[in-house]
Amino acid sequence: MRTKLIFLLLLPFSLWGQITSNPVTFSDQEAIEIIFHAAEGNKGLQGYTGDVYAHTGVITDKSNGQEWRYAPTWGDNQEKYKLASLGDDQWKLTITPNVRTYYQVPEEETILKLAFVFRSADNQKEGKGSGGTDLFLNLGEVAFIPAAPTEKVRPVGITDGINYMDDYSVSFLLYAPGKKHVHLIGDFNHWQKNNDYQLYKDGDYWWYTLTGLEKGKEYGFQYLIDNSFKIGDAYAEKILDPQYDNQISASVYPDLKPYPVETEGIVSVFQTAKEIYNWKVKNFKAPAKEDLVIYEILIRDFTTEGTIMAVREKLDYLQTLGVNAIELMPIQEFDGNDSWGYNPCYFFAADKAYGTAEAYKTFIDEAHKRGMAVILDVVFNHATGLHPFAQLYWEGNAPSKENPWFNASSPHYYSFFNDFNHAYKGTRDYFKNVLTYWIKEYNLDGFRFDFTKGFTQKNSNSDATVSAYDASRIAILKEYNDHIRSIKANTYVILEHFCDRAEEKELAEAGMLLWNNLSDAYMESEMGWKGRRTDLTNGSYTSRGWDMPALITYNESHDEERLMYKMQKYGNWTMKADKSLRLRRAALGAAFLFCTPGPKLIWQFGELGYDTSIEENGRTGKKPVLWEYVEDPERKKLYDIYSTLIHFRTQNPSLFASPAEVDMQTTGADWDNGRSIRLRTPEKELLLLGNFTEIPVEMNVDFVTTGIWQELFSDMAVSVTDEKRELKIVLSAHSYLLFTIDKTTSGNSSVSSFPTTFDWNYDSTSGYLNIHSQRPVEQIRLYGLNGTQLGIWKETDHCSLFSVEPGIYILYVQIEGKPYSVKFIKQ
Repeated sequence: MRTKLIFLLLLPFSLWGQITSNPVTFSDQEAIEIIFHAAEGNKGLQGYTGDVYAHTGVITDKSNGQEWRYAPTWGDNQEKYKLASLGDDQWKLTITPNVRTYYQVPEEETILKLAFVFRSADNQKEGKGSGGTDLFLNLGEVAFIPAAPTEKVRPVGITDGINYMDDYSVSFLLYAPGKKHVHLIGDFNHWQKNNDYQLYKDGDYWWYTLTGLEKGKEYGFQYLIDNSFKIGDAYAEKILDPQYDNQISASVYPDLKPYPVETEGIVSVFQTAKEIYNWKVKNFKAPAKEDLVIYEILIRDFTTEGTIMAVREKLDYLQTLGVNAIELMPIQEFDGNDSWGYNPCYFFAADKAYGTAEAYKTFIDEAHKRGMAVILDVVFNHATGLHPFAQLYWEGNAPSKENPWFNASSPHYYSFFNDFNHAYKGTRDYFKNVLTYWIKEYNLDGFRFDFTKGFTQKNSNSDATVSAYDASRIAILKEYNDHIRSIKANTYVILEHFCDRAEEKELAEAGMLLWNNLSDAYMESEMGWKGRRTDLTNGSYTSRGWDMPALITYNESHDEERLMYKMQKYGNWTMKADKSLRLRRAALGAAFLFCTPGPKLIWQFGELGYDTSIEENGRTGKKPVLWEYVEDPERKKLYDIYSTLIHFRTQNPSLFASPAEVDMQTTGADWDNGRSIRLRTPEKELLLLGNFTEIPVEMNVDFVTTGIWQELFSDMAVSVTDEKRELKIVLSAHSYLLFTIDKTTSGNSSVSSFPTTFDWNYDSTSGYLNIHSQRPVEQIRLYGLNGTQLGIWKETDHCSLFSVEPGIYILYVQIEGKPYSVKFIKQ
């Protein structure tokens, strides 16, 4: 039986804004005219005089959420989709012979809405709704006249957004100056416009309390603004997306609430009596900020599954590597499901493409169990047009001049999406609430603030001018920093800033950390190109004359080309064709990176020599997940070198922070004769020697301190006496040696290498270390790299190390009164 569909479009044009129809009521069996008003909505086609086409489809009872059906391929310029100009920015589309036939919808399928985007013939311009939304004509829409709002003082204590009063009632508070009407629509009123759900007006605030709710039930809702457009709640902890939710599998997000077919646009969700996550690690002690070794992860590209639960399964791998912090690239709701995350739209909601809120919390809990802090990359410089604050005041393709939170156009040299005005107190209050929420709800240990040089209202026309000293920007960042520390004192605050050095120093003195990009220097060094760009000295905070180790230095991050790819593409000598050489150079660079003072950051898979270009599949496109690299012995060796270096750092924190003495001979001038890094404390010293050339280099090395210097990656030991402090050491091409001396244990005594009759093995199953010698073993001692004695066993040739944590240790064995030492690594 053919069902007759009646579209009742009785609202005047001023209420519809973007599209009207002629006739205003029609069935699916009638021809109609759609009038597109280009001067409304996003105004993307305002003033345009070329040909305009409709990209149009229908939402039916068989649509998944807001899935368009029976739409043409984007860019289809058939005559049936062409609009006729009516002048004065009005265009007409004729749908003939009738709605059902035009769209070729089968009779057994019920049409719910018509969907539109209007475009220029070359697809360069688009006419859409405010904030860039699609346009819809709804079935059964009847004339609705908003009542005059009631002025009423809001209840004491409610704050912006969603307020849970008890298990059965919720209060909403929306700041919307200049708006005439605000209504709630949602599951609780069947998505119908109703003056009974009009919010009360309290000055520039609007509020309403819903009662009689079902305990624990998820409700979808939106704000209807001036009976013209719908927005979500900027404080929503979960949203529903009409376009992308249907791409999220049940294995990633079980029992995801279906998108309601009665509406369009982003839907916010609230739920009373939500189950509270039971944290297993309640008093996690995060590493000191100066000791951080951070591993940066893009969830999408770190595992085949691309989910936070899959990343959780790799935590043991990261723990063995030795990193003590994980930095997640943005996970706050971003447009779509496939992204780096720097296109945020809802800051309180965790993006569902990676998993549920519980899955994120479980991941953080498991990281804390392993001693690893979790840092979240946050994007507070800008937001997309889907952000409710942007949509509230929107004109053309940008926020309007009346928008208090956003700039109509970016005042600074850079412009990404829609630029927040951080000089406005309301913007700062909003982001303080965001920060408080993520600290308390997700037990986070820190934030990496993206592009903080944009937190300014000063006009600029170049990078130099926007990067110049700006006291107002410093004040804004200090205010955020102070707020964070008032919530949780030891929270890391990390800035991607890259501004005037005096400004960065002032921020560092306030306790913040700053990204320090040394990618170019390491790339040129590892590629084998001698020159001034190879200077590694700036990797240390001491190069700036700072006392605080506040620079997080890295050779790769998400933003840079991959080192191994650069070597393969542009490397010197035989490097392009020699993977083994490239991996040796990567290890050489890693030695200098990790021996440079101050905290460090590494990009995912750098420890395995990941060599797929950042431009593969487009800069921000998906990249191959290459866990098979772990099975490659040469790449696994690089991983082990990373692990050894990182464990050494974390076990000897005083060497890499103030007041350790630092001497870095790592400029381009040091290229030919060998480079070095020397770090000194009263208890310990480190001396790194490196050869970045393709020929052997002889170095005259003054060890300065007498005693036994142990090479970290071999059994090599050097005895330094007052009579013989300077030694000649030959470094082969592309190689390095890392010597350390523990002045609390070695003194001036002679500690020999193992005799040829000495051997040992460690049984990881039983946890026993067995010593094999032709002579009696008198004593076994185990020391941490920081000099702490962890165990002593007398008159035995074996000892149990089962309870010893994985790491790097010094093993001393006494045979016939003579001490011998060797490096011992427990995996």
